[in-house]
Amino acid sequence: MADGWKDFIAGTAGGFSAKVLDYPFDTVKVLLQTQNSLSSSSSTPTPTSIGAQSSTISTMPNYVRSSPTTPNKAPQQQKVYRGAIHCLQHTIKTRGFFSLYKGMTSPLLGSMAENAVLFLCYGEIKKIMGEKPGHELSLLQLATAGGMSGAVGAVALNPFEVIKGKKKVQIISYPFFGNNSHVSIVISKTQCKCKS
Repeated sequence: MADGWKDFIAGTAGGFSAKVLDYPFDTVKVLLQTQNSLSSSSSTPTPTSIGAQSSTISTMPNYVRSSPTTPNKAPQQQKVYRGAIHCLQHTIKTRGFFSLYKGMTSPLLGSMAENAVLFLCYGEIKKIMGEKPGHELSLLQLATAGGMSGAVGAVALNPFEVIKGKKKVQIISYPFFGNNSHVSIVISKTQCKCKS
């Protein structure tokens, strides 16, 4: 069991380190992917359409609000970013360096949980398969152990990934979200309404 704790702690530390290094690049990727999402949509997004209270519409930027002349169409916008490097420079210049880490809580916890589960499961599955000092597993057995632990890790990570995706998109499109817990509440209420 001592080895299991070592695997768990090593996975947690690895997940933390990986996400801290990776997250700014993920932010740049999402900024590039969503910069035209408002101009390409045929209808104007509103807070009520995603489950938020209608009173927050006053905090939304002008290009999101409906216009009397074109109630269902957002104005066309030019691309803000020319590429990944320009996006990184522009974001740091206009919003500050730490804006690259905005909304990191949920994915950070998710990465730590996923890697902790991966390391722990991988070690335990190898023991079940008969790995011991002096007896190493075959390549096929190691691949099987990795695949099984990856499946368990994906289940542990999925809730964090859903929140991360919603949070990332709202940075650009829906600035009225508060924090990760607010996103979670809005998502759960919206999903319940859709199912009913």
